[in-house]
Amino acid sequence: MVNNTDTWKDTRRSPIDILVAIKKAIRKLKKIRPAQPEAEGVDPSERELNKVTLRSHEIMFKAKTVFPFDLFPDTVVIDREKLTIAEHLFFFVGRTISVPVRDILSVEVDTGPFFGQIKLVSRYFFTNPQSIHFLWRSHAIKLQCLLQGYIIAYERDIDCRNIERDHLEKLLLDLGEGHAS
Repeated sequence: MVNNTDTWKDTRRSPIDILVAIKKAIRKLKKIRPAQPEAEGVDPSERELNKVTLRSHEIMFKAKTVFPFDLFPDTVVIDREKLTIAEHLFFFVGRTISVPVRDILSVEVDTGPFFGQIKLVSRYFFTNPQSIHFLWRSHAIKLQCLLQGYIIAYERDIDCRNIERDHLEKLLLDLGEGHAS
């Protein structure tokens, strides 16, 4: 006769695994739900700050420099509100620069057959333009188009906050695309 309790012990999960699964599910729900429920007693500025915070986590594009050419690869991230450049100088040593997209004055791309370079001029580093070298060619071009689209949209006072992310990305790429022969 087969003992059913041994089979049940083999197939059941430990309480620790169940707790880990519950914690993961709660973390996923927190990412989906707004940070602050909209109640009638909540200050409108707090509600607006919550919306901006949620939107700032929507990454429009992310690019990394190519490894053997850049020993410690840098990262460039564009989200709805800002451009972030994380420069890695050595092991556990780096510098992070964040600039609101509306404060970027110009963006220039230099491309070769494989790689590209982005040069940024902002109100904050007007006398010292930032350069990101050894990006893949296609990533450098896409970064330039997105940023140029943002620059044009902000110059014309177009509010991009309520446009869905995928649609906004397509519109900005189309708007920022150059038409040189």
